[in-house]
Amino acid sequence: MSGFIKRRRGITIKGARLSLHSGQSIVSSGNPSLDHIFGGGFPVGSIIGLEEDKYGNYARVLAKYFLAEGLVNDHALLLASLEEDPEQLMRKLPTPVEEKSRSSKSVPPPSADGMRIAFRYNQLTPVDSEQKSSQTLGHYFDLTKAIDPTTLIGKDITYWSGGEVAMEQEEQSSTSGPFESSHFASLLSCIHRKAREQQFTQTASEDTNKNVLRICLHSVGSPVWYDRGFSKDFVHFLTVLKAIVRNTLSVCFITMPYHLFHHLEDSYLCAKLTNLCDYSFGLEAFVGQAEEQANPLFKEYHGLLNIGKITALNSLAPFTPETRDLAFKLKRSKFVIEKLHLPPDLAAEDGQSSTIVPTMSCSGGGVKSKLDF
Repeated sequence: MSGFIKRRRGITIKGARLSLHSGQSIVSSGNPSLDHIFGGGFPVGSIIGLEEDKYGNYARVLAKYFLAEGLVNDHALLLASLEEDPEQLMRKLPTPVEEKSRSSKSVPPPSADGMRIAFRYNQLTPVDSEQKSSQTLGHYFDLTKAIDPTTLIGKDITYWSGGEVAMEQEEQSSTSGPFESSHFASLLSCIHRKAREQQFTQTASEDTNKNVLRICLHSVGSPVWYDRGFSKDFVHFLTVLKAIVRNTLSVCFITMPYHLFHHLEDSYLCAKLTNLCDYSFGLEAFVGQAEEQANPLFKEYHGLLNIGKITALNSLAPFTPETRDLAFKLKRSKFVIEKLHLPPDLAAEDGQSSTIVPTMSCSGGGVKSKLDF
């Protein structure tokens, strides 16, 4: 019996590359600093769960990044939302930044002479990976400029806004299972039909370049979703969705308002949803929080980023980030995630300070004596 095995041609996926940590195909979320935190990108076949901030403004920005990255790479897109019109949301996607303009705006790192105050941070590597443009997977986008509507013409985009519920009832028993909420049944049938269509098209094609289906579910679990048996339907929906994404070349980005789920009867709903997601993180904005806004440590940031879960997909151990003390800030044209650093204690280094620090000694008045110990 011969041990020779014929080597097959490698399959390439548009807008993806092999991870340096796990060796599996990963795609970019559209934000380089977010990709850097989770090991360079997110694996194909994974579900990314985002805990929305209180008002959902920053979560909407990350959803736009996710869709804009798929639009640049000609990925198939599926956008679902009950909060706002998905077509209007698609027209507000940011414009990609060209390489020439991005390189011209790059500022060289300051020298050691220019960092006399913050000299402690000279050797620290930033989380914002814009300084490592050669290693980034995704693109850079300008939030101040919306895309040209003509760029959406001819793209493979599917919208879902809760309509066509009656047409989905026939497929409910075979694809989505029993749901008390018609919205979950309709959305799951739409995702299943799109994923099946995408898989059939790629199987029939002889081209080795495969394409990815990006699924973006915006603000699932907002008050417009509430119905009888909401918690049970949501868990069932996410369980079936995970099976669909695992067996196709798909990546799902779902935003959920966890702060609204604490008022429901199921007190463990947030934990159940986090366990079903492969990657989970939350945005804790400082808007409306007087203590955080008054704290000088947070004056340069708009909120904290909390990592909830990192799954080891097709690998022995999950990726471990450098730090979990992360903060984000929304600049004029970009969303940046950085390490949360403590400010330098300049008062402790002031040698001219005449303040006498009381000590535990046998002498009084702060005068040094031979009896001090």
